[in-house]
Amino acid sequence: MSHSSPLGGAISTKAEDFTNVKEDEYRVSDVANAVDIIQSVEEIECKPWTKAMFRLYGCLLIAYFCGCLNGYDGSLMGGLNAMSSYQDYFHMTKAGSTTGFIFALYNIGSIAAVPFTGPTNDYLGRRAGMFTGAVIIIIGTCLQAPATSRSMFMGGRFILGFGVSFCSVSAPTYVSEISHPKWRGTQTGIYNCMWWGGAIVASWTIYGCSKLSSGYSFRIPIWGQLVSSVIVACGVWFLPESPRWLIARGRPEQARAMLARYHGEGSEMHPIVLLQMNEMLHSIKLDASDKSWWDYRELVNTHSARRRLICVLGMACFGQLSGNSVTGYYLPVMVEQAGITSESTQLLINSLSPMACFVAALLGARMTDKIGRRPLLLYSIVFCSVCFAIITGTSKLGESGNSGAAYTTIVFIFVFGVVFSFGWTPLQSMYIVETLTTSTRAKGTAVGNLASAAASTIIQYASGPAFKDIGYYFYIFFVFWDLFEFVFMYFLFPETKERTLEELDEVFEARNPVTKSLEKCGTNAVLNATGTENRMVA
Repeated sequence: MSHSSPLGGAISTKAEDFTNVKEDEYRVSDVANAVDIIQSVEEIECKPWTKAMFRLYGCLLIAYFCGCLNGYDGSLMGGLNAMSSYQDYFHMTKAGSTTGFIFALYNIGSIAAVPFTGPTNDYLGRRAGMFTGAVIIIIGTCLQAPATSRSMFMGGRFILGFGVSFCSVSAPTYVSEISHPKWRGTQTGIYNCMWWGGAIVASWTIYGCSKLSSGYSFRIPIWGQLVSSVIVACGVWFLPESPRWLIARGRPEQARAMLARYHGEGSEMHPIVLLQMNEMLHSIKLDASDKSWWDYRELVNTHSARRRLICVLGMACFGQLSGNSVTGYYLPVMVEQAGITSESTQLLINSLSPMACFVAALLGARMTDKIGRRPLLLYSIVFCSVCFAIITGTSKLGESGNSGAAYTTIVFIFVFGVVFSFGWTPLQSMYIVETLTTSTRAKGTAVGNLASAAASTIIQYASGPAFKDIGYYFYIFFVFWDLFEFVFMYFLFPETKERTLEELDEVFEARNPVTKSLEKCGTNAVLNATGTENRMVA
């Protein structure tokens, strides 16, 4: 099949005809050849079950275990907080400032690591960042699990948070940069869905250990944090490095080989490989701020950079302040305030909730490429606000002994978790890494983690005293806050669906990124991303 070029003549769209497109070995500056590649990419039927794709899935799986690390702790501490053996040993209560502080120490550790996470990824690579985080987590676990005092336990939590900060920057950055462009939303979204994978393992481990008569039963789930971290520490060196990091380090040959092996079915002249190489070579600068560990100016020095940073900070904070942190860490407390006081029942509910949320998150990850990022975020946050309004009312009725209201509260806590997981869990990490450029992705993600950890620290520390002092009235805050988030995102969060990471430059450089993002990404946009000369006339 042939097409008419805007410069005249027929252009073949067969992949085997691209072997002559090697100007400067990698760059394609001729519009005819560039359009030929673009049209061929559009016509190629990519299949998700090829040998190359299974290789890619194996690489992604190792990085996904970094997502499990975070989810494991989220469910771990909520479950431990309901175990009498843990409370008795460390003289703890289910709610209060001390409980809130112990929960928050994890995020305080994450904040302390922020100055080191970006430079580690930029200088040593994405794999080294994941390895560093996994090793630190192993050290923290070995301190926390055998803790004989509250201070030793708290020290372990701080170190765990410090290590997770490295993984939380490296893994989503790596996943977004190696994902196949046809399924970037799904493949990147699954990373954060694995939060629930870790939560499921932690919650059921705690539920099982709660049946043990030993006073040390709470230590077994803590040791479980070693599983994911050991897998990451051992497996990360079997992975290829990110092609975008390789190009930023002046190693395009290795980047092209990686793309050919994992995206191009073994062919360096595959259209998808050629298109990505040209977009990366045009977009990624060898003298950008990622070469200077101290230089964060590129995050704020242009209109485009500032609009990107708004998305990063907004997503990072909203991802913790929408009510999900409360339902994660304080779920047993919420259940108790609804009128269910049995420790076994509380832990069972704490175990069932992550399973429903995990399924919803995986479905949401698939929908990111189908219906887009904005609709998922906007519709789900409105529904979350409604859920909290209902939970407030039913909790009040349940307090007076109304069993129907108590069980309605439980249902809507589940519904909230499912809706939030469907709309937000896949996007919490994905949207941040998508909105950043290659040169700012590691540092920008680190700044996002700083904002996320700060927001999470505040809400976790405040939630303990809030539940103790005002109980279910605390939910009213989330009713109105979630509506504020809707308005903020509607006007300031652009759509990132159906564009490569490099093609998003055009969106953020526009006067109104949201309006620009809702326009269809045409051939001209792709040509701009490749830097091809003699632009086509629409």
